[in-house]
Amino acid sequence: MELLPVKIAEALERGATVVTGNQRAARALRHGWDQRNRELGLATWAPAAVLSWDAWLAALWHELIIEGHAEQLLLNRTQEHAVWRTVLESDEELASLRSVDSLAEIASEAWRLVCSYDGRTRLRATTGSADTRAFQRWALAFERRCRVEGFLPAAQLEETLRAAVERSTLKLSEGGIVLVGFDRMTPSQMKFAEALRSGAVAVEEVRPTADAAKRMLVEMTNEREELHGAARWIRQFLEGAPKAKVAVIVPGLETLRSAIDRVFREVLAPELQDIQAATESGPYEFSLGAPLADTPVVATALDLLRWVTDALPLERITGLLLSPYFAMTSEEWSVRAEFDAFELRKARILRPELSLDGLIDVLERSRRRGKLGRLLGTLRAMRNATNRLQGMDARTPTGWAEKMRELLLTAGWGPGLKESSVEFQTRHKWESALDELATLDFDDVPVEFAEAFEALERIVRQTTFAPESREAPVQVVGPLEAAGGTFDAVWFLRGGELNWPMETSSSSLLPWSLQLELGMPGTDVARDSEYARRMTQRIADCAETVIFSYARESAEGRQRRSPVLVGLGLQEVAASELVGAAANKEVVELEEIEDSARIKALPDRVIRGGATVLELQAACGFRAFAEQRLLAKELETIVPGMDARESGTVVHDVLRRFWDEVHTQDALRKMTTEERDEVLDWCITEGLRRTEETTATTWDAAYVEVQRARLRRLLSGWLALELERAQFEVRLSEKEFKDVRVGPLRLNVRMDRVDEVDGGEVLIDYKTGGASPNDWLTERPDAPQLPLYAILSDVDRLQAVAFGLVRAGEGRALKGYATTEGILPGKLTKQKEAATFEAQVERWREVLVGLAEEFAAGDARVRPKSYPKTCERCGQRLLCRLDVSLLEEDEDEDASADEEVGLG
Repeated sequence: MELLPVKIAEALERGATVVTGNQRAARALRHGWDQRNRELGLATWAPAAVLSWDAWLAALWHELIIEGHAEQLLLNRTQEHAVWRTVLESDEELASLRSVDSLAEIASEAWRLVCSYDGRTRLRATTGSADTRAFQRWALAFERRCRVEGFLPAAQLEETLRAAVERSTLKLSEGGIVLVGFDRMTPSQMKFAEALRSGAVAVEEVRPTADAAKRMLVEMTNEREELHGAARWIRQFLEGAPKAKVAVIVPGLETLRSAIDRVFREVLAPELQDIQAATESGPYEFSLGAPLADTPVVATALDLLRWVTDALPLERITGLLLSPYFAMTSEEWSVRAEFDAFELRKARILRPELSLDGLIDVLERSRRRGKLGRLLGTLRAMRNATNRLQGMDARTPTGWAEKMRELLLTAGWGPGLKESSVEFQTRHKWESALDELATLDFDDVPVEFAEAFEALERIVRQTTFAPESREAPVQVVGPLEAAGGTFDAVWFLRGGELNWPMETSSSSLLPWSLQLELGMPGTDVARDSEYARRMTQRIADCAETVIFSYARESAEGRQRRSPVLVGLGLQEVAASELVGAAANKEVVELEEIEDSARIKALPDRVIRGGATVLELQAACGFRAFAEQRLLAKELETIVPGMDARESGTVVHDVLRRFWDEVHTQDALRKMTTEERDEVLDWCITEGLRRTEETTATTWDAAYVEVQRARLRRLLSGWLALELERAQFEVRLSEKEFKDVRVGPLRLNVRMDRVDEVDGGEVLIDYKTGGASPNDWLTERPDAPQLPLYAILSDVDRLQAVAFGLVRAGEGRALKGYATTEGILPGKLTKQKEAATFEAQVERWREVLVGLAEEFAAGDARVRPKSYPKTCERCGQRLLCRLDVSLLEEDEDEDASADEEVGLG
């Protein structure tokens, strides 16, 4: 492949300006010019005059300003958005809209279309729907505002420059203009080019092509196979031609980027699978950038600035605490992580968000505050700066941009001394975004901080960031971005009828008749198809080897090749012939090493965890070992309000307080409804007291009241069920028993409730979720708490054990085993593992002592009880490396085998 097409090199040598259809093509041609001159042995040379179309128009306008031939202010996208927003906000019919920002963006795009297709005059005379008439009204107001204020929208720049050419006030390169990479030019672009020709400026269009040696079409089974096949072929091609340039062209690249990155990383650069590897060193790169707001550096800056006016969700605060771009030191990193995991996530906060003051308060009460001195000092300095900002009057966007810089400096924001190239480029782009915010001074209207920040957020969302090209051998580009380039090989992905050509939409704000008359995209299927054919032909001509592929089975359904591929002379090739089978991974002989090291014996003291130790051991020995001996715990999940565990704890506490007051069923029966409700309300108030102390907003207070009403309904129903039982007295409620022995283990356990009944005791374990006596069965019980309480009790006096299902509706019940009828409401449930109740208790003793011995002996086998159900919510899957998907395949195979046996 040539470093630079001959015609373009000759044009640059004679002093021509090369104008491309996109930024990628301009960058590639400039790089090709420099490479060519190096290979020619030149010591110095003039930079290539290669610009994208938009950059070229801006440069021409800048020359007119310098020469004194123009006075209008060329609006950037942010300034134009502000003008559209002002126009829309003045429309009384839009008064009900909370924000007109989205509508302003749609209106701006519609205006660009109108100007690009020379439709301004016709727009005024065209009739249409209510929406199109509204846009006509807005467009008229927009034009009037721009004319009065001396503004020039970017969409009208071509028309304005055309007028300057006709007046001979615009000076152009004597070497002429060379257009590269334009599949389709808008009427406004074509008229400007024609005006240049009329003004004796040579305008030439060059279409770089390559001698096509191979044009192939390959059908793949599915989209995953298509990606892997392309990656394997590219690897083989580059191994045979290390200096080659390969383009991977992908329609809808933005939606497929992550999938392509994963596959290419695995096949083309497996060394990058190491999380410490520099990702920017791989053999492939994407030309498509990502929103600047999504880059880690800028996302951190936005959250720090957002804290000025709003509380931040705890998940974002976690991101800040662990971000290397927020006042981070190597000494504090691990302590910050511990503070987040073990304190912040467990703080009693109803809404999972915190203000700056809220985080400072939590940190000041932290036992780790001594090790987080810099963080605490930075947060206090930020609070002082934030208080100053909140007390400031409205000011210009430039003023707010400077205050934002000051706040970020106070927050210690930035990559620090070891700044990478990508971080430097990101920070530079951020500074440009702040400069763009400052350009909103153009209308001399002061704004509040919140409005300035909102504008900045919009700017960084709309700004695309892509690191400077490394000229990697594999370029992953979209169909439009590939225009103007030539390569050694091209692989075009997603060439099926459902993916290519991509759907073209029309504008909802422009009259349909106007769009149809002007030939705008999305109005004529035949015209759009012809455009797609031209683009596809250009792709087929840009490399010596070109492969089009499609997946027979796509996410949208079964498909054939795209109709626009017909007529390209593609040779159909079988996937196995082109790509071959995936390389077999090297099988390494398993090396077995006898593990003679013994697990350290448990200390002779109480093991924390209580009955949970036995529950985990029954579920999986490895999980019990990891959580109770290695102390490997899953991070707390942050949810609004009280989570299920907190809600259950409150129910336990309210019932404990109630029975501490009432004591017996007789006392409950003698109470009037008003007396019972009064006691219950007091108990609920006390149970919610800690929660109520955390209320900081009206939302928090309303949430507590909702919980109060829910508890009143729930527990009133439960007390009604208690009245249906035989006579009882609550002897113990939420009673903790310390240092009890279960086999070799010493545990602390807490019994929810022990009732005294005629002839003995009833043990009750409250459950606000689902539970069944079946959870006590087998050698690995799912809920060993009640069996544990049973073996610790006096078996001779034990009359029943039951789950107290404190639930709403029909799920409310006392379910368990009893020695005789009538002790528990409803029909007597017989134990299933023993002939008598006493024998069942002895069976539980045997099972639980066995589990205790397994735990004490360090039995850490990965042996889930019900695979994969047991593993679904286990936080240790990263350590045990269990692949549940493999289990599902095994279950499918087992089911198939069972069916076959049944047929026999």
